[in-house]
Amino acid sequence: MYLVPDGDELEIANAAADFLADAMTIDRLHGDAPADMSADLRAQLGVMGWYALALPEQDGGSGLSAIEFALFFREVGRQCGPIDVLAQCLAAMTVPDDSLRTELTRGTIGVALAVTDGEDIRVFGSSDAAYALLASRDGAQLIALKGMASQDRPSLDPSTSMRIAASQHSAIASRSGDYVWQMGQLATAAQLVGLAEAALDQIVEYAKVRETFGKKIGSWQAVRHPCADMAVRLEAARSQLWFAATAIKEGRADAGVHLDAAKHLANLASVANTDTNIQLHGGIGVTDEHHAHLYMKHALVLVKMFGARRNLLSRLLNAEVED
Repeated sequence: MYLVPDGDELEIANAAADFLADAMTIDRLHGDAPADMSADLRAQLGVMGWYALALPEQDGGSGLSAIEFALFFREVGRQCGPIDVLAQCLAAMTVPDDSLRTELTRGTIGVALAVTDGEDIRVFGSSDAAYALLASRDGAQLIALKGMASQDRPSLDPSTSMRIAASQHSAIASRSGDYVWQMGQLATAAQLVGLAEAALDQIVEYAKVRETFGKKIGSWQAVRHPCADMAVRLEAARSQLWFAATAIKEGRADAGVHLDAAKHLANLASVANTDTNIQLHGGIGVTDEHHAHLYMKHALVLVKMFGARRNLLSRLLNAEVED
């Protein structure tokens, strides 16, 4: 079984990294207001074909697999990319109408991500989004936001605005089954892995230059050991992510179990690594001007999306596991 990205897949990852580092640099998040997905950025992503990465060719997509999809979203995570990017991709997988799907993949209209919140729905994404994508393990719906009453809420994560809307809504498109949910879960786990990687990279670079008592802090065990723990957590989450992506690509019956495990390990790695990154930076790690807190805030939002440990044990006990 394939386990490590290589060849053309790494070229996709490198292209995504170069594009996203320029188009959505993390420096954008240090303003006073949430750095929502702009219409210009949405269109740029559409021109590059990122929304259609995993769509079949007959639907106007690139026809690539879950592996390339995960590689792209790992890079989105490293830049604390807006949740709108994922919502746009999942919406394109949900709608059967060719003309609407084309508008979505071109980025001419925006989509936010919705989650149930008691009797209401909580909408994450740009205030100019025309639609919201609401997904569950049973299916996905595309909801029209126009005319829907909503109230803004303060967002912990400056990369994404948040608001509460009434649960009464009409779906303009839907797709049954768990495919959209699985791709959302894979992409969210990939973003969390990207955040865990970014946090580790940041503290390793800092440990090479920061000095205490005449030595680089990377020479002290109190820094080296937590960094090693970060690397171990990351490797476990990253390996499970590739396995889950491969399970989807190969149509394995136990793909859902591996996805749940990938999301769980990504949750743990991202929160622990971003927290450790802040602690090892010392005083500057908690300053608003530093990137460290941005990684943690974004991780704390993403861990609440597309499931966590809640259903993992039952799925492991009832799964049809392949060799």
